[in-house]
Amino acid sequence: MTKKDLTIIRNLLIQRKAEFLNKVKTAKRNISNGFTEEVGDEIDAAVQNKDKEMSFEIAANDQIIMEEINEALGKLEKGAYGACECCGEAITIQRLKAIPWSRYCIKCQQEAERPKR
Repeated sequence: MTKKDLTIIRNLLIQRKAEFLNKVKTAKRNISNGFTEEVGDEIDAAVQNKDKEMSFEIAANDQIIMEEINEALGKLEKGAYGACECCGEAITIQRLKAIPWSRYCIKCQQEAERPKR
């Protein structure tokens, strides 16, 4: 991977980190502010609880991605970025540009996602 590629990836990671940080902050603000009003009946309460649950889950997933982005930035600083954590092979630049926090090459990712029999 060239220095130019690494610079592009670093910038992508920083940009995506800012986006996810903003999403997490917005979700947390919505959770604390948006669900305090009185509900009309049991159906309204059920809908509000489901919305709140979904907001918590989205915020948690975004937080996980932010942690993966931080790990990728750390690997960049250490010079260990771009190697599959499973097989050790280089992750393709196309994959890293699409998902810069990728930890696995396509082959290992597909194997991990394949249902066990």
